[in-house]
Formats: sequence, structure tokens, C-alpha cells
Amino acid sequence: MKTILYYLGLIHLFMVFTPFFKTKTYYEDDNKQNKKLDSGAIIISNHRSWLDAILIAIRFFFKRMHFLAANWYKNRLKFFGFAVRTAGGIFVDTNGQSFDFIEKSKRVINKNRPILIFPEGDFKKEYEPQKFSAGYIMLAAKTGAKIVPVVSDFNYGFFKRVHLMVGNHIDLSCYKEEELTKTKIKDINEEIRNKFLMLFYQLKKKKAKRLEKKYRYDFIAPQKGAVIRIFMGSYYHYGVYFNNDEVIQFGLSDNRTGGTPLVNSVSFIEFCGDKIPEVRVFKGKNKRYLRRIEDVEKYAKSCISQSNYCLARNNCIDFANRITLNI
Repeated sequence: MKTILYYLGLIHLFMVFTPFFKTKTYYEDDNKQNKKLDSGAIIISNHRSWLDAILIAIRFFFKRMHFLAANWYKNRLKFFGFAVRTAGGIFVDTNGQSFDFIEKSKRVINKNRPILIFPEGDFKKEYEPQKFSAGYIMLAAKTGAKIVPVVSDFNYGFFKRVHLMVGNHIDLSCYKEEELTKTKIKDINEEIRNKFLMLFYQLKKKKAKRLEKKYRYDFIAPQKGAVIRIFMGSYYHYGVYFNNDEVIQFGLSDNRTGGTPLVNSVSFIEFCGDKIPEVRVFKGKNKRYLRRIEDVEKYAKSCISQSNYCLARNNCIDFANRITLNI
């Protein structure tokens, strides 16, 4: 009966929300095996609003989805709690007094049904995915269910399209018979979150690439929040200009000293050296693809000291695009 109610509700939501969030799905690679969602998989995703669970349930329509939800919903509104439970919700005691959600989750996975988990916890309004709680790791290790990371860009709205990046499955079944220590769980969690971040960067890179024809680079004076670049002989190095004392870049300064590439702040003169910089220019209506200057500055400064440099997915131009473009 609950399954019938689930699909009746999902069909109604599909009809109501389809104009609001059309979706386009990318995959970490084009291997067909990785495009198939295992029945008893654990889906982990970033979290921005209550729409996120609906979006993923519709995207994987033919899989009877369950998801973890804070018991706040059950305690505040009885009818809403009933609706969440009917929709596949498994309530989690946020005060840590009860862990019965683990056994309930195991029973769901044993029925070959996927579970959606938002390891960030509550809604996050940050620019990038935040720290993960590690509960999903124990669940995956003890049940043998594969973890499927799904990154969303939350681009909800009429005439918009939500983009998803589905990562390759992560198998932790090798830990099924092993007693995981807190240190080991922390290490696994950090490794998976780093992988998730790389998928996030890969999704942003794909979206930025679609805008390449909408701008050019000119030898003009930079304005606050502009992307600038210098030619290094065989490649360009990019940064985000704020004033003559502050250009935020990924790498270069650290590379010169042989250190790990980090997001860092340098002066305009230090960034350019003996090179003449070019400035990225959008014209006309294409300027709508730019973030507000305040957001650019806040986002850029929040990334100071970040690492995770990757030539293919997260280099200096990828960083500059992510900071300055509405992607």
C-alpha cells in the first residue's frame, strides 16, 4: 500500500515540478555499468532545500526510494511526519538518543531499495559542499551496499535546468567483517568527500565550458571581480582581480617555491611579474552569467588555503570560473 501511495505522490509531484526543474545528468565516465543504479545503493548528495529529495526521487523514478530525515518533522507536525514516512522517510534522532534508523535502513537495503542520504545534514547555503557526517559509511560497510555520489547544482526555476553529476560507485564491502575504528572511518569519510568535491568541480567545469564563446580577453584595465590571465610561454595562468594589492589565484606562487598548490592572495604586481595581463570581457546580455561582485569576493576569500589541485578538473581557470560565473 505504501508503495502505491509513494508512486501516486511521485507522479503528482512529477506533473507539478517538471516545469520547475528539468534535469540534465552527467556521469563521471561513460561506462554504461556506472550509469545503472544498484537496487540497494546508498545515494549521497549535497543539500540545499526540501526540493532536493524530490528531484532525485524523480530522476531515479523506477527505483522505490527511501531517505533519511530528521525527527524534527515527525515531532512538529504529525500529518507531515506521516507523509514523510509514507514517502519513504526513515527518521533519525538528531539528539543521538536512538540509533534504530540503522536497523530500519538495513531492512530497506535488504529489500534492494536505494536510500538517499544527505551527509551534510541540514540545508547548506555555502558555495561548496561542506563536511560530511560519517553515518553512511558504517551503513555501507555493514550491508555491502555501494555508495553512489550525486552532485546537484540546485538550479531550480522556470526556464532553468538542474544539472546532476553521478559518480562511479564506491564499494566498502571489504570492511564488512572488519571493526572500523574512528580514525579509519574519518579517513574513509575524508577520501569520499574529496571525491565528491572533485565531482562538484567536474560539474562546474562542464557548465563553464558552455560559456566559452560568450566572452573574450582584452588588454584593458581590470575591474574588481574580473578574471585576468598572463601567458606563461606554453599555458595561461588565471586569477581573480580585486585591487592592486589583492589578486586571488590557485597555485603559481606556491609552485614557484615547490610547495603544494593552494588558493592564495598576491599583489597585482606579484601576479603579473613582467607579463602584461589580459582581462576577460563579457558584452551585452552575456553579463547575466556573472556573479555579483560581493558574492565573487566572499566566495574567493572563503577558498583561501584550499588545495585539491587537479590539472584535469580543478586548475587555476576552473577555480576562476567557479568563483566568478553563475554556474
